[in-house]
Amino acid sequence: MKGSKILLAVVILATIVAMVGCAAPAAAPQATTDDQAAPAEQAKKTYKDRVVGDAQVGAESEWRTANTASVQEAAQELGVTLKFSDAQQKQENQIKAIRSFIAQGVDVIGVPPVVETGWETVFREAKDAGIPIILVDRRADVPDDLYVT
Repeated sequence: MKGSKILLAVVILATIVAMVGCAAPAAAPQATTDDQAAPAEQAKKTYKDRVVGDAQVGAESEWRTANTASVQEAAQELGVTLKFSDAQQKQENQIKAIRSFIAQGVDVIGVPPVVETGWETVFREAKDAGIPIILVDRRADVPDDLYVT
């Protein structure tokens, strides 16, 4: 049992690192006239500068409850700001959470889709906003360019 808890913690930590690492860097502003100079280099974000949205399925099992706790602990250890939403096993709640995360301008969104279909519109909204969607432990029936794993 102890080994599986350690394995779970490693998997969760890797997921958060992947979620944070996949966020696209902000584009440098462009100068509009010859007298304006663009900044030489944008400051790079660290873990502590990142905001991660987690549109969790809900507490459907002991595993999922442990998964949620591990994600929250790993985020705290890394200094990542974690926005968490419990969808209570409802797709419409996950979609609302994803849209809320988009509106808040998070850096990346992790989601274990409660069902496989019905995600394309909201995943495209996230892509259009420049926010990567990471499928955490389930599949979604959407084009491959709308998510990362």
